Amino acid sequence: MSRCYCRVVLSILVIVFAWLTFSWAKIVLTVLGAILAIQALAGACCCASKCEEKAAPEPSISE
Repeated sequence: MSRCYCRVVLSILVIVFAWLTFSWAKIVLTVLGAILAIQALAGACCCASKCEEKAAPEPSISE
């Protein structure tokens, strides 16, 4: 399984918002938790297409 940096960022945001005392922090935590749950169940990463592009070698143009 490749690394998914989107999940790391979302996890850090969950930790940050857990410590904030804003009235809307619970809503943000719920949304972030839902996104993480969907990613875990689907086995997908939001940056998968970008990661695949970086891993694939670029074709060379030969004339």
